[in-house]
Amino acid sequence: MNHDSPELFDRMGGADALSAIVQDMYERIFNDPQLAPFFKHVQADRLRKMQYEFLASAFQGPVNYTGAELTAIHHNRGIHAAHFALFCNHFAEAARAHGAKEADVDQALGQLATYKDKITGDSNVDG
Repeated sequence: MNHDSPELFDRMGGADALSAIVQDMYERIFNDPQLAPFFKHVQADRLRKMQYEFLASAFQGPVNYTGAELTAIHHNRGIHAAHFALFCNHFAEAARAHGAKEADVDQALGQLATYKDKITGDSNVDG
């Protein structure tokens, strides 16, 4: 891992490490009774590929996310803030298991949090 890189993607270990994190994360998710039902009819290999692209792009890596727009793909799926938190927890545990530094895990979680409303359908608009 390049812990001195300005890019989170590199600090997380680059392509190989992020791919391993995504694999590990989905093993955890598929075994989580609260999250597994959301993925019952999903092609796991395609999901992992799209998630890798999304995370690599979100973490300033050399990858462009080519998947569907987040709001559209998650709309009316019944995903709530608690589900999003579980998902993020599985990501964090997988990242730690693959050697990510805690500061980098925290930054990654902060970046993921910016997408919460698109995934849950929540809104941060006051009023």
